[in-house]
Amino acid sequence: MHQGVQPPSTYLLLFSLLTTTTTILASTTTISHIGEELVLLRDSYNVSIYENSLARTYVTGPELIGITLSSLPSPENLTYQIVSGDTDGFFVAETKIVGGIAVLQIRTRMGQRDVLNRERRAYYTLVVEARLASASTFASTNVSVEVLDKNDNIPLFYNATYKVRVGEDTTLNTPLITVLADDADAGLNGQLYYFLQDHDMNLFAIHPTTGELWLTRPLSSRSSRMHRVRVSAQDRGPRRRNSRMSTAAQAVVEVQAYLVNLHSPAIRVQQLPSVIKDSNMHIYANITVRDLDTDDNGAVDDVAVVDGDPDALFSVVRGSRPSEFSLVVIQFLDRPLTPTGHDLTLQATDRGTPPRSSRTTVHISIASKNIQVPVFAREQYDEAVSEEAPPSTPVVRVATPEADHNLINRVQFRLVAGNQDNKFSINHTTGIIYTTDWLDHETTDYYSLTVTAIDQATDARLTQSSAKVIIRVLDANDNSPMFSTPNTEVTLDENEPSASYVTRMVATDADSGENGFISYSIANSDDIPFTIDPFDGTIRTSSVLDYETQHRVYTIKVRASDWGTPLKRESETTVKVKVRDKNDNIPQFSDVDCEGWVAVNSPIGTSIFTLTAMDLDHGTTLQYQLFEGADQGCWNINDSSGVITQICDLTNVEFANKKQFTFNVTVSDGYHISDPTSVTLLINSPDRNTNDILQEYSYVDCHKTNISSRVAEVLKVAAKNQEEQEKFVLLPVRYGYNSHTPEFSDKLPGVIQVPENTRVGAHLVTAVASDHDRGYDGRVVYSLSYSDPVFTIGLESGVVQLVGKLDYEVRTEHVLNITVYDLGWPHRSNSINLTVAVQDDNDCTPEFTRISYNINIPEDTHNGTSVTQVTAMDADSGLNSLLTYEMVSEVGEFAVDRDTGVLYVTGELDRERQDVYDLRVRAWDSATENPRSALTRVLVTILDINDCPPDFGASGNLSVEVPEDLPRGAVVAAVQAVDRDLGVGGNFTYSLVSGHGGALRIDEMTGVIRLIENLDYETQQWYNVTVRAQDRGSPRLESLTWVFIRVNDVDENLGPPVFSVPVWRAEVRENLPPGTPVTNLTARDPDRSTLTYTITQGNGLGYFSVDAQGQCPIFSPLYIS
Repeated sequence: MHQGVQPPSTYLLLFSLLTTTTTILASTTTISHIGEELVLLRDSYNVSIYENSLARTYVTGPELIGITLSSLPSPENLTYQIVSGDTDGFFVAETKIVGGIAVLQIRTRMGQRDVLNRERRAYYTLVVEARLASASTFASTNVSVEVLDKNDNIPLFYNATYKVRVGEDTTLNTPLITVLADDADAGLNGQLYYFLQDHDMNLFAIHPTTGELWLTRPLSSRSSRMHRVRVSAQDRGPRRRNSRMSTAAQAVVEVQAYLVNLHSPAIRVQQLPSVIKDSNMHIYANITVRDLDTDDNGAVDDVAVVDGDPDALFSVVRGSRPSEFSLVVIQFLDRPLTPTGHDLTLQATDRGTPPRSSRTTVHISIASKNIQVPVFAREQYDEAVSEEAPPSTPVVRVATPEADHNLINRVQFRLVAGNQDNKFSINHTTGIIYTTDWLDHETTDYYSLTVTAIDQATDARLTQSSAKVIIRVLDANDNSPMFSTPNTEVTLDENEPSASYVTRMVATDADSGENGFISYSIANSDDIPFTIDPFDGTIRTSSVLDYETQHRVYTIKVRASDWGTPLKRESETTVKVKVRDKNDNIPQFSDVDCEGWVAVNSPIGTSIFTLTAMDLDHGTTLQYQLFEGADQGCWNINDSSGVITQICDLTNVEFANKKQFTFNVTVSDGYHISDPTSVTLLINSPDRNTNDILQEYSYVDCHKTNISSRVAEVLKVAAKNQEEQEKFVLLPVRYGYNSHTPEFSDKLPGVIQVPENTRVGAHLVTAVASDHDRGYDGRVVYSLSYSDPVFTIGLESGVVQLVGKLDYEVRTEHVLNITVYDLGWPHRSNSINLTVAVQDDNDCTPEFTRISYNINIPEDTHNGTSVTQVTAMDADSGLNSLLTYEMVSEVGEFAVDRDTGVLYVTGELDRERQDVYDLRVRAWDSATENPRSALTRVLVTILDINDCPPDFGASGNLSVEVPEDLPRGAVVAAVQAVDRDLGVGGNFTYSLVSGHGGALRIDEMTGVIRLIENLDYETQQWYNVTVRAQDRGSPRLESLTWVFIRVNDVDENLGPPVFSVPVWRAEVRENLPPGTPVTNLTARDPDRSTLTYTITQGNGLGYFSVDAQGQCPIFSPLYIS
């Protein structure tokens, strides 16, 4: 006994039971009675019980509920009662005295027809009262009862049948459909595993937790189009030992595999050696098309030529069977156009959805036949030429492809229609049409020529074809305006207002466009009172005309000018305008206001004096008269001369005491009357005292006017105007005669050196000629009189230009005759010869004997092995034809011999690294400057040998973890290898070598590893599996990889262990030695697992112990004080 420690007489020990997975702990809590009241030390308690428990099953909790007996006056009177929370009547409260504790126990009631069901109700909150029968005191507490789950529900699928359509080309490991099931249980009991009932199935796999159905092998609708996959759903709840299966739900997935257009058509061509030129609807090749698909996917829809036939010379027609076709010629073939034949691309297309197609190339060689029909590049040519073009001007080239290539046969050209006036000629060899004479747009504005190309066959049979050539003659300004009414004469009254119409001059021009537009002008250099409308030729006065003071006749020089370029053409005519006089002036007296005397003794008939009047008008007659009302008894005036005469006896007048006479006189030109002038006459009598006799009978004095000087001035001006001649601006000298012949400049060389590689279009030399004439007579144009198709000359510029390719090997020099014409009439011309000496150049490029080379060699070919020889030729001579070879492609595996062109291997070949070498080899000539070269293609295909084992790559050496309760058939892992070899060397299978323990299998085709036996963590915690991939080549090559599978433990207990009684009672005497048994605890476990017992509370001083078998002995001696 420990010194100073008072041991109790009663011990309350709490034990726990341990299985491998479950621990139950217990502790003590009491309800104490203090004084006369029951006091709860805790307000609530948590306990649990499994659903479906039998009657008299007690709830369990982490602590005991009770009241110490020492605090109770009469513990036998303490009772517990459930007062609320048990509406279903499932529970009963009991009191049990254990040691010094009145313990509350709750159990299931007997006689109940129903049982606890967690899915219906998972929690109960019971209110329990503790009462003393001898007192009215009581206390209550809340007891929360949790109904624990039992795995009493089976999974249920949402659908009994699932359907999905899958194309047979679906990629492996593709999710096809997701099946779903549900379980009403909780925890692991409600967690589901999905698995396939057919554990040996390789075609499909299902994810154990998501229900996704995967494709793990290729589908084939040909073997089976409908796959019925049976899927099970099983919960993960604990199962009785030796029984790994619980009730599982089942569903069916109907996977319908539909046809997919997997294969492209395969084309096989059986061709003839060649096809004869000019043949039509000739079968050149038989085509067979095979498609490994079925139904529409395997039916051939069409075979067509898709490339290499721009002129539509060939076609593909169906044969008698669906897979047979024929390649036929539907138009005449021409070997000179394609001497190397045709490379056609055939395309076959099936009727699948979507359609697939494949292509192949067919080379067609054309056999020579000496009958061919020339074909023009166009059926009709439309060209234009200026009417200023001199003879020998080239217009158009109508060469056929046969003539262009100059192969086998020779084509000659002829003009067979439309050249009636021989304005054109054609070069029989080149097909160039030239002018032979001057053209006139105004006479003929277009020509429609028919050209025939004749094939001169060697068997004396001629074939020909024709083409139309439309030549439009472009207008030039070669016509002058012409007046319709030349040298016109008109009369115009004077005094007409300004802008009065005189006449309209009309001119026409036979040219077209602006060359035919006309403007009018007046060419008089001095000022004349006339204007002309520049557009319609109307002549009008610009001021009032006066017959007396101006010209009485005008000569107008009218000029018509066209709008032509580069020079305009003009013509002139005259318009004579006569001015008609009009009576437009009033007569005027030269003497006015006359005064004088008349002798009284003057006899009757005496002429007193003469009044003079004048008129500015020309040729007018004046008449004089006394003003009406004047005293005319004594006076008279001659109406034509203006003489005033006495007609009375003045003596009688004198005696009448009339001493003075005054009267007015007027003058008239028959239309106008002048202002009157007055005449005053006094009667002069002799002095009677002297008896003098008057010596003169009269004397009159008048005032002078300026009419006389004005008339003199007008007459002077009129005389001067009539004497002057009109002045005109003469037409330029260019409208004279064509007097001079064009002359070439002495700077034009007689010989020029031209390299044969001179580019087409280059300007070689400029011919310069001049003409001393003016205008169009001095304007010159050029032509090459003896047509050479390689050269042309600028019509106006005189630039000699290269329009064809020079070839020193064909022709070393060209002699050109340059002719210059002026555009006067008649035309004058001059000619000069120009020799073009062609300088040789390295212009021939080497040519390989073959366009490309195709060779096949195995990948184990040794270094230094010759594989082929390339050969080229050069038409040049000397160093220019000496060839060397070089490898253009930057590769280390091949090289070419510089001198021989032999291609050999220089490095290690590996088809898996590179299976095709597209090489370029160049041949150089040895020219010292600007060497030429040619390129050829060498396509080297590396043939496969079985030198590569399967390679797992990143998918090898896997490490995965799986739970031990994973169902059989579940996919554990998947490995994937790649073999880069071809054929059987690239086909391989998977197998498990070791470490699988018979629990795993692998799909030999796809590498999917599946579980075939149940795992047990307690038996084996891991698997280190060796996987082999072995190809089928010769020799067989293989690779290994490892898959490490760790098995995770899963709680498989059906429930916790339960003591046979909730409270154990034992008595022991004091001072017994350690090891003395006190009691033997017994318990049961639904899993029949091994149990472990421990003391969890009440053994603070270590007086007791418990062993693994439930034996509870004394550990230290016990004493009662």
